[in-house]
Amino acid sequence: MGKKDMVITLEELEAALGKEHRGHSAPPEGWKTAKEWASEWDVSLRTAQTRIADATEVNMVEMRKFRRKSIDGGTHYSAHYRFNLDRGRVSRGSDPAP
Repeated sequence: MGKKDMVITLEELEAALGKEHRGHSAPPEGWKTAKEWASEWDVSLRTAQTRIADATEVNMVEMRKFRRKSIDGGTHYSAHYRFNLDRGRVSRGSDPAP
């Protein structure tokens, strides 16, 4: 590289990006994985996944992926869900199933 080439150090890059760029902290309040919803609702994971899918069809749930720490110390993205009951409420007495 010549003298005019700009080189940035890893520390400078991380400082410019900010700590939150690659943060591994917990997702914001209200966001949970399907497994966490299953535990809260005291149902099986499959039941929670089905209910989340049903809620998604009527726009009652948002999904975002958040970075989580793996058991082995690595990181991965995991789907998290947050419910908004005002966005797509099914009227009582109607059957959403076909």
